[in-house]
Amino acid sequence: MKSFLSGLNVHLFATALLVLLIAGCNDKITYVPVIKSITVTPDTVEVGGTAMIEIDATDADDNELVYYYTTTGGSISGVGDTVIWAAPDIEGVYLARVLIADKDGNQANDSIRLVVVRNDTTSRITGIAAFPSGINLDLVNSKVRLFTSKTNWVNHVVFAETLTEGFGPIVSFTFDNVPVGTYYLEIWKDTDFGNTLNIGDFFGWYGTGNILHPSPEPFTLESGATKVVQIQIWVVPE
Repeated sequence: MKSFLSGLNVHLFATALLVLLIAGCNDKITYVPVIKSITVTPDTVEVGGTAMIEIDATDADDNELVYYYTTTGGSISGVGDTVIWAAPDIEGVYLARVLIADKDGNQANDSIRLVVVRNDTTSRITGIAAFPSGINLDLVNSKVRLFTSKTNWVNHVVFAETLTEGFGPIVSFTFDNVPVGTYYLEIWKDTDFGNTLNIGDFFGWYGTGNILHPSPEPFTLESGATKVVQIQIWVVPE
């Protein structure tokens, strides 16, 4: 009897193992998608700029892949393995994550970074200063001064200064790399080297009025812009 039971147990075990093997053979083996590369071009943009994300991914089962994108800043437009990443309006380093999936639910993911920088383009001021027709005095090396407020203009708090160039009564000047902002401008030639505005000095400003009642006016510089001005120069009277 012991021998018969032992043989029966072996037979049952072998039968169960065969069933499991047959069942296992009927299960389909699927593969996880593979992201071979992820690139962003360019990898550095200005605020509000755009970059292109390109994914090279494969699936051994030849399944169609679905792409899902998330970012820590900005927005994605488009579908599939090539999309456009619109950068945010604040400088920084941002990440985009892509998750790909096939119809069997197998997934893979990767991420890439984008550096967003602020547009550092600064503004420029250039212009001409001249006496009225008939006055032939030398304006070369007159001081051209910028002020950031009317109060600073009144109190002679100078933001930036340059000198005029040219010949005689018509000269030019330029300020490069001026930050975006609002400014007042004056031109002064200290003919007696007295360090104060005196009789006989040459003086002009951006604005209206006359030498007895000057009325300076502000102007605003936009990013990357060039402001061109023309300044009439007066001789300070007695």
